[in-house]
Amino acid sequence: MPNDIYEKRIEIPTGCQVTFQEKTIIVSGPKGKLERTFPEPYAHLRIEGNEVVASTDVARKKARALVGTMIAHVRNMLVGVQHGYEYQMKIVFSHFPITVDLKGRDVIIKNLIGERGIRKAKLIGDVQAKITEDDVIISGINLEHVSQSAANIQNATRLRSKDRRVFLDGIYVLKKRKGETTKSVV
Repeated sequence: MPNDIYEKRIEIPTGCQVTFQEKTIIVSGPKGKLERTFPEPYAHLRIEGNEVVASTDVARKKARALVGTMIAHVRNMLVGVQHGYEYQMKIVFSHFPITVDLKGRDVIIKNLIGERGIRKAKLIGDVQAKITEDDVIISGINLEHVSQSAANIQNATRLRSKDRRVFLDGIYVLKKRKGETTKSVV
């Protein structure tokens, strides 16, 4: 558009298809298909050739920030359908062994610091969870669903009214993997 004040572009990688229909962008690739709606009134998405363009014709900081946010969401979708995301979580306990099971779309946590009750954490969207002896691996193509599922598990094991320096039991995010790139959290 000729009257755009600010715009950002991202190239569509080979092997990915991007379509746009009425404020909804659909990204498909070798690992699957993602779609997202952008109902923002003063920022616009369009496809020009082999690029996705986010632009605004409003001269405010908020509008420019929104353009950057939209491009970041599209970039996360492109990486997800190409490579996928994976969070590796570590099960940590000092005395009472924590038992972690998968039941449907819930992660069941038993015997946290010797508690008799169980704690549950929901898996969001279309993510897969793999539980080994001392690790929980969350993987999927949608970054928001993978990270929110990992956060749900970590928050389910959060201890209240205890000294965190002494009671270190819980399940914590250890590594975040985006495609072939691994980022260690600790």
